[in-house]
Amino acid sequence: MKTLIVGMGEVGIALAEVLKQYNPICYDIKESRVDVWATPEIMHITFPYSDNFVQQVKEYQEKYEPKYTVVHSTVPVGTCSQITAIDSPIRGLHPNLESGIKTFVKFLGGPQASGVADYFRRAGLRVCLFDKAEITEAMKLFDTEYYRVCIEFALRVKTYCDANNLNFHEVYTLANQSYNEGYSALGHPEFVRPVLQPIIRPVGEKQIGGHCVLNNKELIKLSEKSIQE
Repeated sequence: MKTLIVGMGEVGIALAEVLKQYNPICYDIKESRVDVWATPEIMHITFPYSDNFVQQVKEYQEKYEPKYTVVHSTVPVGTCSQITAIDSPIRGLHPNLESGIKTFVKFLGGPQASGVADYFRRAGLRVCLFDKAEITEAMKLFDTEYYRVCIEFALRVKTYCDANNLNFHEVYTLANQSYNEGYSALGHPEFVRPVLQPIIRPVGEKQIGGHCVLNNKELIKLSEKSIQE
């Protein structure tokens, strides 16, 4: 199937490798290359969300007239419905996302999701379909939000321990490791907690690093604002 990938950052590069059997045409606005044939069957959107995201995607849709548009970018809930697109969030570790895409189930959300399921299966991916793009959009945002909250909690414990001359490893790490072992042995893996190691950054720097954790928190705010309106 004719495949176009728009945006050649970490996501686009990884996706191109995963879908290499389709010989995808890869396009990035930062490059001068414009030799993109018209009417790809599937157009993948991999550039980051911005205030102009919806308009930009619509312009690419008008220009290339793809049968399906698949958005892999993390976006506010409701975005894909505005552009008649399938939402398919990326999961994995930056910057090398190829192994993550191949390992995790590829979620596809939206009324057209079934139309591209076999396309991804033939590329060796496991897929799971949802009838609403809003489901997978929210899924990705709250997945990273959970991670952010866990990081902040670990930082809170570390700050307290440092201020009160207590050993963080004993208060937090050993306690949670033992907690996880106990509940797993009791047959309740649903209670297992992440055990993180916080990095205290210099004053003035963001306490939470990561590629997209804080950005996605802002996208949740946009999603909540759109619902209220």
